[in-house]
Amino acid sequence: MKTFFIATSNRGKQKEIEKFASQYGEGVAVRFPDDSNVITVDETGATFEQNAYVKARAYKTAVNDDSIYYVGDDSGIVIPALNGEPGVFTRRWAGYEMTDDEILKYCLEKMNNFKGDDRKATFETVLAVLGPNNTTEYFHSKMHGHILDRALDVEPQAGFPFRSIFWVDDIDLPIYKVHALDPDERKGFVTHREGAFRQLFATI
Repeated sequence: MKTFFIATSNRGKQKEIEKFASQYGEGVAVRFPDDSNVITVDETGATFEQNAYVKARAYKTAVNDDSIYYVGDDSGIVIPALNGEPGVFTRRWAGYEMTDDEILKYCLEKMNNFKGDDRKATFETVLAVLGPNNTTEYFHSKMHGHILDRALDVEPQAGFPFRSIFWVDDIDLPIYKVHALDPDERKGFVTHREGAFRQLFATI
């Protein structure tokens, strides 16, 4: 069995990762930071790769167990019509630390007059994986869709500001409904984060 320490304290992400890690049975175990070892990592990188690496490195240093894999993930939404915004700056898109609701409203305001293809957007995930033998590997995955012109009436979920306004084109569903379905119900479709973690679990 291989153990992966996932460098996130975001409970929404943890639940999502636990859900698809369970598909690999006893061959894969995942751990997360607990109250005693949560680290605040400054995500100052200019790329998803840089931010993911910084997270993995910080927890590898803190936990100091060379027998396991340390996984840093960075995800964000890229909107071509906004020159790639918000990208790595999602949480600080407006120049300050924003709440989920502020991010949602800010996005809709910036795209208020956008139509058609200008509303296209892509969710990207990058994993940086530091292995027991001082190896570093990266895994990438994307999910394509578009930003709706108004938020759907759905209960917010902490850590997922776009869940009510992102429509997944390949499966023709809003992202919150995609997350609610089991992989078998999606006929093989995987999200950006699932795609990256599937690559990881299948490769290492």
